[in-house]
Amino acid sequence: MTAADLAVVDYLLQAAVAPTRITVFSEWTEAWKSLVSLWECPVDRALAGGFAADRPTWAFAAGYQAALQRLLPAADPARIAAICITEKGGPHPARIQCRLKTDTETEFRWRLDGTKAFVSGAGEAEILYVAASTGMTPKGRNILRMVSVPADSAGVTVVSRPSLGMVPEMPHGQVRFEAVSLAHEALWPGDGYTGAIKPFRTLEDLHVTGAFLGWLFAVGRRFGWPAAIKETMVPLMVAVRSLALAPPLDPHVHIALGGLLAQVHFLLEEITPLWPMTDARVREWWLRDRKVLDIADTPRQRRLDAARLHYGWA
Repeated sequence: MTAADLAVVDYLLQAAVAPTRITVFSEWTEAWKSLVSLWECPVDRALAGGFAADRPTWAFAAGYQAALQRLLPAADPARIAAICITEKGGPHPARIQCRLKTDTETEFRWRLDGTKAFVSGAGEAEILYVAASTGMTPKGRNILRMVSVPADSAGVTVVSRPSLGMVPEMPHGQVRFEAVSLAHEALWPGDGYTGAIKPFRTLEDLHVTGAFLGWLFAVGRRFGWPAAIKETMVPLMVAVRSLALAPPLDPHVHIALGGLLAQVHFLLEEITPLWPMTDARVREWWLRDRKVLDIADTPRQRRLDAARLHYGWA
């Protein structure tokens, strides 16, 4: 790792801490698109995006977008994306019923039908990454593919859902696909589960954690938190960056991620007495949104347990 690799850390240490007040997602997207051009690596965008955010919602949005950019590096990074996995039966691959099949009218196109029950960024995303089934194996395994669907395609309908208690500025909704016609180029190569769904879970953990650390670091600098606390955050951000560049399915990444997240939670407890040093609005945002870091704790623990088993630790 060279000094240039850590340019984002140097930036976070000395950049002005003056977050622009942003209240709606459309305003955030403009700020995000400007930031994207400044950083080549998605994880650097996550760290810098969190640092620039005035509230945790935009840190989450930065981490989420950066994770999607890491998942599909060839995509236009300035195009707001959303991943569409969860259906009525939940996010488990076996429960995905959204169907992708050859269009009967032409052998050169595909047809997508189905409904995704919960999509973060629905209604604002320009491109949708959709997990769909192409059938079953003889042993009853769901065969999944990922497809890229422009959000303005004919047959795509977004139904907004009420705001959540946490990160309420982040839009989300149900997305229906009715006879959506797709060219063959819209299909991602390989298996949709091992090539996209499974690695995205790890990439989202890493990039969202990095963005939140960037936000906390900016808060600490802005409100004069002790140097020792800020210095604790720096190696955590460096560790996030290193892991975000590693193959997300490798067992050693999950071992390291498990230890990293434990250290992050320790940090969150350590900074609890420091929140009175911030203003009331920042404290309220943190208390409202910090639980987003605990989403998917159960599957995250399963991945860690599997990695431990791989190394004979359990």
